Amino acid sequence: MNVYLIDDEQANREVLQILIQKYYPEIKIIGESDNLNTFLESRELQQKTDLLFLDILMPDSTGFDLLNQLDKRTFEVILVTGFEQFAIQAFEHSVIDYVLKPIDKDRFCSAIEKAKKRLSENKLIESIKNQSDNRHKIAVIKNKKTHYIACSNVAYMIGQSGGYTTIFCKDGESYLLSRSLSNLETDCSDISYLLRVSQSIIINLQDILTCDQGGSGYIGLKTNDFEVFLPRRKKRDVLQQVEGYLKSKA
Repeated sequence: MNVYLIDDEQANREVLQILIQKYYPEIKIIGESDNLNTFLESRELQQKTDLLFLDILMPDSTGFDLLNQLDKRTFEVILVTGFEQFAIQAFEHSVIDYVLKPIDKDRFCSAIEKAKKRLSENKLIESIKNQSDNRHKIAVIKNKKTHYIACSNVAYMIGQSGGYTTIFCKDGESYLLSRSLSNLETDCSDISYLLRVSQSIIINLQDILTCDQGGSGYIGLKTNDFEVFLPRRKKRDVLQQVEGYLKSKA
């Protein structure tokens, strides 16, 4: 695993270096910086990096400024900060973890383990993508076994904090996946019956049982009698897409 460090204070970068060298000597630190530009302006660095330790508050910018400027992020991110109030923004940017300063050893190791698991799963997913017969399947690890979920068996998916997603299947099974909902949405973009209906929910249009257009509007699914209440700003667009899909299958 290749790691890059961004923090405007050298002492903080040194703490991270010591923790990595002591508890994860197999991890390679490929560079560090006291500003965002060094990393932002180097496509080569971004491509080499597997995990980025990123400070939030810096003199002229924030870590979120960097994340906002990266269209397609191929590395995982652990935010390191002395402030608790950025947790919601961290979730919105699908970072793998959020570690407070001064850094606790156990908290640091927990974040690293999450990153290692995510990166391992990402490699598995990439290998599956290259197999045509698995194009419409989602790979998940449960009880140390790899399961391949047919997208047609997915009833709905709910995004969780820390870039995780819970998948609920028509057959009654559920799986916690170490991938963000946005990441899954991108992978399933060519599957017409999977639709993101809110910030945190993707549903299978084939599983719709009821559709109420009154008020804010909601959609009822067969699986688990699950009901999705639609955000007002997305109601019209979502209901139009639902209607269009159902008409195409009539």
